[in-house]
Amino acid sequence: LLGLIGLGLYTMRVIRRESSTFREESHPIRFHALHLHVPKWWTQTRAEPDILQFERTDTRYDWWARFTRLDDSRPLPDILAEKVEADELDYDRDDVAVETDPRVLFRHPSLRTSHVVRVEGKASQRIEDRIYLDLFLIRPPGMAGCYLCESRSSVLNGMVEGPFFEECLAEAELSEG
Repeated sequence: LLGLIGLGLYTMRVIRRESSTFREESHPIRFHALHLHVPKWWTQTRAEPDILQFERTDTRYDWWARFTRLDDSRPLPDILAEKVEADELDYDRDDVAVETDPRVLFRHPSLRTSHVVRVEGKASQRIEDRIYLDLFLIRPPGMAGCYLCESRSSVLNGMVEGPFFEECLAEAELSEG
């Protein structure tokens, strides 16, 4: 029992240290015109021309973050509705947050004039799987397509990695090209 308590305290200390050193211990990654600051403990597990994915391979977390560039000029709410339907998602109506103001979501001025839709909360996928999902759809000024940024995990693990995903996007910058 003392060993389990000690392991729990050690884990809490490691997680607290990660959150306080995010910016210092992240590294920049460019994904098209989007510049992200990615935590060093995220491992890149997929890199394709229009998809970049990260996972925690140092733990058994049921979590991943994916950044996708879409050539889709439809309104962002339409793209979001199609994504929710295709993934068979049913958000918990009393536990979902929606944000569309880029000034609230991004710190860098280059993204603060973007069109954005963010949906975050607990959901059921295909009726049986309980997940925590954070979706950002971002259309920077002058871009015909958009970026789909998503963090998906089990409900418990979303509370661990979710804040780092949010920080990664809050710190994002946009450049030409």
